Amino acid sequence: MYKPADATGKAQNVPVPVMPELAKENSEAGLEAFIGYWFQVLSYAYETGDVSRASELSRSSCLLCTDLLSNVATNYTEGRWLVGGRYRTPVIEVLWESSALTQTARVQVLQDQILYKNADGSNGREPTPAINDAAAFFGEFANGAWSATDLGVIR
Repeated sequence: MYKPADATGKAQNVPVPVMPELAKENSEAGLEAFIGYWFQVLSYAYETGDVSRASELSRSSCLLCTDLLSNVATNYTEGRWLVGGRYRTPVIEVLWESSALTQTARVQVLQDQILYKNADGSNGREPTPAINDAAAFFGEFANGAWSATDLGVIR
């Protein structure tokens, strides 16, 4: 039975996101589905500390992706864990250009507040407040699959 992380311990039995078939298509709808899935996988990483799938879906050129995943992994060392941090993407607007190698989308990114817990349950640092940001997401379809090539906050 699924149990979210709380002040007493890590999340348990977190459902692993499943990639929708549509997210495997090289199309505007496929990219939209992939972006939604990518953020679900990122959310899963925040909840579990398992960054492996999010890393597989992100290229090294995506510096923000690398930074986010590195920070998540660090916050799960030495018995630590995170509470919150869940992502949602209520609006994904793909700016499809059929001749472009890299496709772009604007994404509304909501993330719940993050609490940082030490192994003994004490607070590790100040919480990160919830966000409601606009992000630019860049993806490339190669070798039969999408990957995140860059990500940035639109200011």
